[in-house]
Amino acid sequence: MKPEEGPELPYCETCGAEHDEDADYCPKCGVSLSPGGEKTVELATWTQRFIALIIDGIILAIIVAFFRFPGESRFFGLSVRFGVDNILGFLYFMFMDHYYGQSVGKKVMNLRVTKMDGGPLDLMDAAIEAFGKVFLLPIDFLIGFFMFRDMNQRLFNHLSDTVVIREM
Repeated sequence: MKPEEGPELPYCETCGAEHDEDADYCPKCGVSLSPGGEKTVELATWTQRFIALIIDGIILAIIVAFFRFPGESRFFGLSVRFGVDNILGFLYFMFMDHYYGQSVGKKVMNLRVTKMDGGPLDLMDAAIEAFGKVFLLPIDFLIGFFMFRDMNQRLFNHLSDTVVIREM
C-alpha cells in the first residue's frame, strides 16, 4: 500500500519556487501571488538597512539621553549604563517591528520587516529579530551576509523567518 501523499504545493510563476497556498508573496523572489497582482516586492539592500539603523541609532541616543542619571554606577569596571541602553534599544525595535512593522529609520527609508509570507510579525518574531540587532549585531550581520545573502537576511532575520522589504 502506497503512503498517502499530501496536496502538491503551488509554484511561483516568476521563479518556480514552491509556496504555501495562503502566501501573499513568493518567499524567494517577492512577487505578489494574488490573482492579477502585478505589484512586486523588492528586498531592502544592506545599504538601505544600514542607513535606517543609523537613523534609529540617533533617535535612540536622544531617548537614552533623557534617562541619564548623575553618577553612573560601575560594576567590575563596566558601566551599568551599557545594559540599560541595550535593553531600551531592544524594547524600541521589538515594539516598533511588532506593532508597526517598521522602526522610525525604516519608515524614513520606506522599508518594512515582514514574515516571509508577507504577514506581520508576532511578538516572539519581533523579539528574536531585535535581539540579534541590539545584542549581537556584528556576528548577526556577518553570518547573514555570507550565509543568507540571496534574501539579504541577518542571522536573526533567518531564525525569525523575517525579511526586510522596500515599500514601493
